[in-house]
This record gives sequence, structure tokens and C-alpha cells, in this order.
Amino acid sequence: MTRKNRKKMFFTNLLLALVFLMPSLGFGAERWLTGDFHQHSYFTDGSWPMNDLDPSGVPVNTRLDPLPSGYIQGVLPTGYRYGLDFQANSEHGGRFNRDGFGKAWTTYSPNPILGDDPSSGKMWRWQSLISPSTDIPGYTGAAYLGAYDWIQVIRQNYPNKITMTGMEWNMPGHEHCSTGIIAENALPIAEFEYRFDNSDTDGTLTTTTATIMGWSGKKQNTEYTVAYPALGLNATHEKALDGVLWMQAHYPTTSWAIPAHVERRGCGGVGNSGYTIAALRDLNDNAPDVAFGFEGIPGHQKSSQRGEFGTSSCGGGTYGGAGIYVAQAGGVWDNLLADGRRFFLFASSDFHDTKNDFWPGEYTKTYVKVKDDTLKNGTFTAQDVVNGLRSGNAFVTHGDLINELDFRAFPGSSVKNQSGTNSATMGETLWVGKKEKITVQIRFKSPERNNCTPGVNASQGHVCKPPVVHHVQLIQGRINPTKATKFLEDGVTPNPAYNVVDSTVAEVVAVFDATSWKIDKNGYTTMTYTVPHVDKDTFFRIRGTNLGYGEVKKDGAGNVIYGTDADGNPLKNTPGTNNADMAWDDLWFYSNPIFVKVR
Repeated sequence: MTRKNRKKMFFTNLLLALVFLMPSLGFGAERWLTGDFHQHSYFTDGSWPMNDLDPSGVPVNTRLDPLPSGYIQGVLPTGYRYGLDFQANSEHGGRFNRDGFGKAWTTYSPNPILGDDPSSGKMWRWQSLISPSTDIPGYTGAAYLGAYDWIQVIRQNYPNKITMTGMEWNMPGHEHCSTGIIAENALPIAEFEYRFDNSDTDGTLTTTTATIMGWSGKKQNTEYTVAYPALGLNATHEKALDGVLWMQAHYPTTSWAIPAHVERRGCGGVGNSGYTIAALRDLNDNAPDVAFGFEGIPGHQKSSQRGEFGTSSCGGGTYGGAGIYVAQAGGVWDNLLADGRRFFLFASSDFHDTKNDFWPGEYTKTYVKVKDDTLKNGTFTAQDVVNGLRSGNAFVTHGDLINELDFRAFPGSSVKNQSGTNSATMGETLWVGKKEKITVQIRFKSPERNNCTPGVNASQGHVCKPPVVHHVQLIQGRINPTKATKFLEDGVTPNPAYNVVDSTVAEVVAVFDATSWKIDKNGYTTMTYTVPHVDKDTFFRIRGTNLGYGEVKKDGAGNVIYGTDADGNPLKNTPGTNNADMAWDDLWFYSNPIFVKVR
């Protein structure tokens, strides 16, 4: 080798080393983060404070792990003690009678409540979300701590965690929806609550709030009069659309609107507040950057009615803790994916109290692949988390059934093909030639144990088992070449097809267990599925469980508490039969989809 070539090779190798070692050159770090963005505190209908309190009731201003005896545990710090990386305080809009300590607003003097009917003793949620000392012009009422003040202290206590401001939107025309807006304060989410929450009627009697806060132009629920019964959409659904359109217009990259426990109030329609598929399509069509998913697996997992889904819920209960929209192959979620929508699955604790709920991170976790896209040398922000959620590279697990997942598709059948741009993982699209062969590969790991502890979050005599996956199901669906529009060609007549669920769009195409998978050299349980000739656009998603085939647990009356059919599909959790022990025994995980498109 000549001296000139040796010099050239030296600089080439040096450049390659710098590229791989220096994120500032354009290669941002990425990491799986776990989180929860749906929980409640004293501010609304929760039974615990947002932050830890010392024995005298003062908010703790340092990180405590473990929490000393005599202290009252806070919702957000407890989630972090269970290992979560990010959380959003997300509780109801409307108005409530307590502050963050559980103290009645009527005990304050002078009266701190603004807006309509200040003598009610209930503060509008827009006001309790923000900091009165910095966010309310000319405020002269009694001093108090708004939710944002509490969040600021928690951020100081946990600087390496990501704490966000959210709000559980009482969505007009429907039930609940987890929302949030990343900003330098809580004013944007407070304004959203004031304008669009179904239970916030502030501004009906006076213009006080609009004048003080500068939020003019609010439309009350009664101003919405056009309904579409054929699509199961009542008149106030149009206000919900206005809400997500407002987010899409003002905060398209920094906000989210994720409908929660979507089946709980029924299958949707003018007669109930559930979500039809037309409602979910409409939200996503109008605000694709904001309404990009749903909580298809509800919280309240140790409630006697698992997920707090009673017999009147759509599906009549949960199925392995999941709503039927997710649990049914060919159901609502698969039809949304068959439209070609980037509409993803998430789950949170919906923590209110310890009777019906697990703490954030104790049982339910959403894993999100978060990227340091702004090249901050491996540190992550709330914006990175929202970007990760929107990407769809996320999976959900109960009871830490798995804690690592590598789910991807690549051309051909050799694992050598799964590198670089030549593969796709959750939320991504693999482009292939017509009739080309593809392989789907699933790799996961499970921890040695989970948080199940007899006498703490399970009964004293319960036998906690290590989280072990028994089988994994691969669900494949087709992506239709066109999708239905809300209206027919005249732009006025509702299109019945917009509210249709086609059960043939997806099916379980493979089931894997210890007889068909293997453990690779890195300790991952690994399995593959090959499609010899791809001729149409398609998608894949997976789920797994610790339950065997045809394994059923019944109560004394013969009702199914949990179980699977002979093919390993989840059975209905009969409402009224569940408890913490049963939840720990019935574990599932769900992925988000991989899309495959034919050139």
C-alpha cells in the first residue's frame, strides 16, 4: 500500500469512527422508554396527591426511594419508583371541589374561583391546571398551588424523568380522551379544556374567563345541532372535531388526543357515548398528527369488572384485559389499519385508587422507542416522547410479561437482510416488489420476575409466578386500496361504509410456542414467519400471553374469569369476577403494526 493510500485510509477510518461516536454529527441516540399518560389525583376524582407528602402534609422537594414511613405517596413519584421514564398527569376536565392536597376550595379566603358561578365551591379545571402566580393576569384571590406548580416540583425532584402536563378530555359526543400539549406552561392545555371539554360550561353566564384570559369565541355545546345517526355520531361530536382541529392547527407536533377505554360506554351511536369506527376515522381524518392512536387496553386492571368494563360495554367486558376493538382479529383496530391509517395502540393505568387500580408502572407499561432527534447527546425530552408515540414504534405489556421486543419485517428469508433501510419495525413501512418474499421476525425477552407481591398488590396467599410467555400469535391484515369517506360524492349525504367493520380484513396466520421458537445467542426468544409471495399491501401485528391453549379459570358459578380458547385467543373476562390475583395470572402483551407496501 502506498503512503498516499495509507493516509487516505487513515482519514477514512477516522471519519467513520467520528460518525459512529459523535451524535452531534447527525446520528441521534435512541432508547426504549416506559411511560403512563392517564392517571388521577386529589385535583379531580383521585384518592392520592400528585407528589409525595411528608408526615405534616407538605409536598416533598426531593427524590425519595424508598418512601419513608409516615409519608403519603404521590401518584407520579410512585410511577417513577416502579421504573417509569415518563408520565403525564391527565385528569378530567369540568370543575371540581378540591385542590391538590384534597382540601376543599371553600376553605380558601378570599374565594380563588374564577369564571361562572364562583360561589359553587368548584373550580373550573382550566384554572386548576395552571399556576395562578404566573398564568392568570391580575389574579388577586387566595394563594394556592395549581397542577402545574405541583408538576414543576416533581420535575425538580426527578430531573432525569419526563413529567408532562395532560388532561383527560370529556370528549363531546363520546366519553374520555387522554390529551396533552408540550409547552413552557400549562396555558395551552388549559385553553383547550375551557374551549372544548364537554363538562366545561364556563362562559355560559358571564364573559369573565374570556376577558381575563383572552380566550374569546368559545362555542357552547348547545350551539352544535347537526348529527349523523347513520354513522353513530351525535351533534356534539362536531365539537370534538373542532377540538382536534384546534390542536392540529395550533400544536400539530406537540399535542396528542388519544381516546381512552373506547368500548366502556358501548359500541357508539347517538344513544350512548361510546366510539363507533366512524368516530375514530373522523378524528384521525381531521387531525392525523394529533389523533394518532387510542388506549385500546384500558386501565383499572384489578377492578372486579376488569378495566371497569361491564356487560353494557362494547364486547361485554375485556378479553385478557384488552378491549374488543384490539382483541378481535378483524375488529375495529384492524379495520382502521386496513384503511392505511397510522393509528396506534397505547395503554396506561388510569390510576384513581388502590382498590380498583394498579399504580402507574406497577402492572401496565407502554414501551416507546424514543429518539434524540435534536442531537442533545443522548438526553430525551417530552417532545421526543411525543414524537416516539406518534411514530408507532411502541408496545404494551401487562405484568412485565416481556421487557424487550424486536419485531420487524425484511425482504427474503435471510436474517442478513434485516439491516439498515432494508427492514421495517413497528410503525414503519417496508416497501417490496410484487411477488417478493418477506420474512417477519419476532424476538423478545422476559424479566425474571415482575411486581407481583403477596400481601402488597396480591392476596397474602397468592403464588406470584415469573412472567413467562407461553405463545405468540401473529395477526396479518390487508390494506385496502381505497378507504371510505365520511360523505358520498355530493359532500352532504353520510356514507354508510364509513361506519362499517369488515371482519375479513385480518386473521391470525401463525402461532408460536416453545415447539417452534428458539433462544438465540443473545438470550432472545426468536421466531420467524415467511410470506413466499407478497402481491398486496398488508400489515402485521402480534400479541402474546402466559396462558396455555384452552386454559380457562372459572369462578364457583362457572363464569370465565380469564382464559383462552383452543387456538390461544383470549376469552372474555366476565364482569364481576376479577381481582388483583386474577390480573397477575392473566398476562398479555400487544405490539403495534408493521406495514408492508408493494411497489
